[in-house]
Parts: sequence; C-alpha cells; structure tokens
Amino acid sequence: MGTTGKQAMKGEAGWSAGYLPHVDGLRAIAILAVVAYHAWPAALPGGFLGVDVFFVVSGFLITRLVLAEMAAGSFSLADFLARRARRLLPASTAVFAVVGLVCAVVLLPDAFEDFGRSLLMASLMLANVHFYRTAGYFSAPAHEKPLLHTWSLSVEDQFYLTWPLLLLLLAPRAGRGLLVIVALALAAASLVHAEATVGVDSDYAFFILLPRAWELLAGCALAIAAPRNAMSRLAADIAVLAGLATILASALLLHAESGVPGLAALPAVTGTAVVILAGLSRESTVARWLELRPLVLVGLVSYSLYLWHWPLLALATYALARAPSAVEAGGIVALSLGLAWLSWRFVERPFRRHGEAARRTSTRALLAGLGVMAVLAVTGGLVRILDGLPGRFGGPLGAMFTDMSAGNPLRIPCDGHERIVGTDATCNFGRRKVAEESYDLAVIGDSNADHFVPMVAEWAEGAGLAGRQVTQSRCAPLIGATRPDWSSARNATCAAFHRGIVRFVEANPRLSLVVLAGKWTDNDRVLGDNGIAAAGFAGPDAAPVSLEAALRRTVAYLRGKRIRVVLVGEIPRFEVLPVSCVVAALENGTDTDACGRSRAEAARDASASDALLARVAATDAGVTVVQPVDVMCDTLRCPPMKDGVFLYRDPGHLSAAGSLLLARYLSLPGASE
Repeated sequence: MGTTGKQAMKGEAGWSAGYLPHVDGLRAIAILAVVAYHAWPAALPGGFLGVDVFFVVSGFLITRLVLAEMAAGSFSLADFLARRARRLLPASTAVFAVVGLVCAVVLLPDAFEDFGRSLLMASLMLANVHFYRTAGYFSAPAHEKPLLHTWSLSVEDQFYLTWPLLLLLLAPRAGRGLLVIVALALAAASLVHAEATVGVDSDYAFFILLPRAWELLAGCALAIAAPRNAMSRLAADIAVLAGLATILASALLLHAESGVPGLAALPAVTGTAVVILAGLSRESTVARWLELRPLVLVGLVSYSLYLWHWPLLALATYALARAPSAVEAGGIVALSLGLAWLSWRFVERPFRRHGEAARRTSTRALLAGLGVMAVLAVTGGLVRILDGLPGRFGGPLGAMFTDMSAGNPLRIPCDGHERIVGTDATCNFGRRKVAEESYDLAVIGDSNADHFVPMVAEWAEGAGLAGRQVTQSRCAPLIGATRPDWSSARNATCAAFHRGIVRFVEANPRLSLVVLAGKWTDNDRVLGDNGIAAAGFAGPDAAPVSLEAALRRTVAYLRGKRIRVVLVGEIPRFEVLPVSCVVAALENGTDTDACGRSRAEAARDASASDALLARVAATDAGVTVVQPVDVMCDTLRCPPMKDGVFLYRDPGHLSAAGSLLLARYLSLPGASE
C-alpha cells in the first residue's frame, strides 16, 4: 500500500484486530447448533443456521483483520492468503486423509467414486458448486456424502478471494461511511437475490456464494462501522440477550422448507451481529457468559469439530444403512469432540504458531498450500476416474462392481455433435463399412440412447448391419426443438446436434433403421424451431410446440427418407441405486429382486411417455415401440439385477453389461419395411 493509502487509513480510528473471546463463545453456539442438527435433527430443526452464524462471524473477523493491517500499512494480499492456507489447510488435509482411508474400506465403489469427485471439487474450492449440481443438502442421499459439509468452506474461500480485493481497492480512498454503504448495498443486493431464488431453486440459494454473500457482508459492514464502548452495560446486556434469543428461536422454529438463506435467515443474522456488537463494548455482563472457558474452548476447536463430525455421522449412516440412534449419535459426537481437540492441539495450533513466526515466507506457504490442494485434487480425480476402485473387491461382488463401473465404451469418443463426422473408425459398430459407403443403422438421442448402444451393436453384429452412434448428452432427439427453460448455451449445443443429425441422415442415403431414444419425461415442453434447414424444419418459429408435435415432426422427417424408426422407452429409474441392498443379498444368499422398485411405481413414472410413444407409432407401420421395462421388470418389481448381471451404471442409466444383457431379450425390428 502506498503512502497516501496509509495516511487515509490512519485517519480511520477504531480498526484493530485484538482477540475477542466472546466471538469464540458465539462460534461455540454456532457449531453446537450445527452438530445437534446433524446428530438429532428433530430436536433442533433449524440448527443448520449455525452456518449462517459462522458466515457473519467470518465476515466480521476477516474484515476487521484486513482493515487493521491496512491502517497500520502492513497489509499484504499474499500474507493474507498464506494465513488462510495455514489456518485452514492443515486440519482439512488431515481430516480428508483419514476420512479417505476409512471411505476406501467402508464405501462401495459407487459411493467411493462420489467421494472422489467431492474431494476433487473441495480441493478446488468448488464443493458448493458440486453439491448444488448433484444433490440437495436436505435430501436423504446427502446423508451418505462424507464431504457434504465442505460446501460452506468453499463459500468462505470464494469470499476470501474477492472481498479483500475490493477492500484493497476502496479502503485507501474511502472513509468509513462510504465503505459501510458499499458493504450494505452489496449485502442488500445479495439478500434480494437470495429471496428471489430461494423459492425457485432452493439448492442454488443454499449452496452458491451470490445468494449467501449477504450474511458474510453483514459481518463485514459491522466490522467497518462498529466502534468500541458504544453501549452502556444495561443496553449491552439487553442486546446480547435479544441476539441470543433470536438465534435460538430461529434454530428451534425454522426448518428445511423455511426459505433459508432468504429473509427467513435475517433474524439469526441480525441477532449474531447484535451479539458481536454488544460484546465489543466490554461492558456487558451477559456477553461475558460467552467468555466462559468451556464455551471458548469449544469455539477454539469449532473448525476442527465442523470438519470431523459430519464425515463420522455420514459414514455411520452408510455403514448402518440407517440413521444412527440417539445414543449412537451421542457416541459419534463425543468421538468428534475428542478428534477435534486433538486436531486443534496438534495440527491447527502448531501451523498457526509457525505462521506467526514466518511472516516472510508467504510465497512458500502459498506454494505449499497449492501443492497440497493439487495432491488432494489428483487423489480425488483418480478415485473418480477409476470408478471408485472396484478392484478392492473380489469374487461375485468384484465382478458386479466391475460391470457397474463400465458404461457404453463408445461414449467418450462418440458422444457429442462435434464427433458425428470424422470418427467412423471408432464409432462404427456391427459390420465395418467402407469409407464412402452409407450406414444401415443409427442410434440417435441423448445419454438415454447412448446406454442402449451396446445392445443395438450386439443386434447389428448378428444382422450384418453397419451401425453408428449419433448422440449428444442432455439433448433430446427432437430435431429443431428448443427448451424455454434451458440456457442459450445449452440450446445452441442442442441446435448444433440437431443440425448434425440432419447432415448425418442426408449423407447416408442407405440408412434404413434409426433407433430413437431419450429421456422423454424430461421434455414435457419445447418451444418452436431453431432454424434447422431440412424438410419440415424451416426457419425459427416462436410458437409453442408440444413434445408430441416435436417427436411426430422428427419421425416424419425420418420416415420421409424411408427410414424405419424404433422408438425406445425409458428404463425403470431409481432415486438411489440399491447397491448396499444387493451386496447384502449376495452375501446372505437371499433374492436380489427384493432390492428392486415397485413395477407399479415405475409404470406411473413412465405412463405419460409410454402413451406418447404408442400414439406416435400407432399411425405408421414403419414406426415401432420397444419397451425395456417389459423385460427388466416382472409383474411386481423392477430389480436392479437380471441373470446375475447388475443392470445399472447409475440410477438412470444402464451399464454396458446391462445393455448387452437386454440384447438377449429385446428383439428389434428388421431394417427393411
């Protein structure tokens, strides 16, 4: 910081970074609320608000520290980030290492693969984005994700990389009042965004920084504005009691559906800020209750306790195949406290002391931190790429997990609109065609067509037909159709895929059979044309087009080329694959069919799309419907295994082994009319 900046900052009195024991007491209340919610959710339904309290405290402390150093002319962004690395990385690395080893023993490959993916994203400070995209915080499967809690650490990390830069830009040139206005304006904008999105996409509002930033910024504004000795003893006591009561009431009255972090979180955030402010006066007798040694000790170990408690609860839930009982949860919490103290005493404190004595080693500390993050990311990535290491298991279980880990082998080289042309040597299945020859058969669709490719390839091999995969994940095979709820980028990708389908059809005049498949239930509405230049697809049209109209239009285009069309229905889907159930059945010699889902439920899920396919096929003898559910389900259940083969790769897609097995049972129509 230059001389002018130092002078400007020195004019702002009251910015200091002395230790505040009542804040550690407040941290203790926050972590105890979070732990109680995770261990005994019915007892404290809004205990997850402890994280909101942490965000306010974090924003306050970070801003207080940065402004104090700026006022002293000693602030360095490199030093700040190095301190963050020394403060956060050692304990998290130790926990990740121990939890990873336990996961390698306890978790089955699908869950271990998920752990690897979450470790990768947590190491890149993107855990919140990952968990937003995969599963909600309050959903049942979330209780089997050992690193779910790292979402909040990523939110804070992302904030640490942005807010100090803004302070570095504004603080040397602005007075306290302007800084407060900026912080409050940003907080208000974030709160408005949170309230607007929490009812539309609650997971986005919960996990992502933009709708969460107002809670951190509330603490930031307090750190900028708050003078010492601002309250009398009576006023401070009343303020602390009111703030604590507000936090407790929120934890007791709010729940998963309350709309946090929108306006519903405002009382707890305000209460936290009031407690911090009142405690600054040093006059409050009540605030000193927060400085009692047991509370302060819990506050000191709160970071380590946060790191340890959730993985232990999640792994216990996974191992038990149920939520721990109240007594079991109590034992896990006690173990978490013991590990937290050990982690704080022998990991956190030594690195923090080393950091205080090594102010000139910021560059080395940052490089070491980046190195640790890279090692963790690579480890997580390898677990993910290696499909959760199914080789850890032998015998029938090992064979089953190996089958589960392998999807369509052509997916990586062949899926995507940019791969439709120029990849014949790889993507040609069945009979090998010569360079200028036309294909006989194509599988067209999204990832739900991709997983049928091994089945169709097996059939094409026997029939002597040259086949080709023409797929684009997440794009329905509805030529020319757009989706109003998709982003412009995704619609553009699908438009490119649709153009690729048309080019492929036009370039293969002997194409006589197309297998058309997709996740039909995801396409209950489409919108107009996207300008595909082909018969029946002329120019953009903003008029709404139904799924049935879009599918009929696509089928009519193919039938106009004298191509026989096979419409493939959806497979029965699981919300969570019953892998643990199947493993237990195999180990106990019981029937794995009992692990399946109800056929009646599966039929209800697919009833609309099945009826749609039947209507489209009814008007043209050249269109046939094939329903995998007919061979994957019996009269009562849709089991995940058939003939000793685990059919699924994930809850909604077949494994390669499962797809090949269906080839034994499903007979596709011939290529000639």
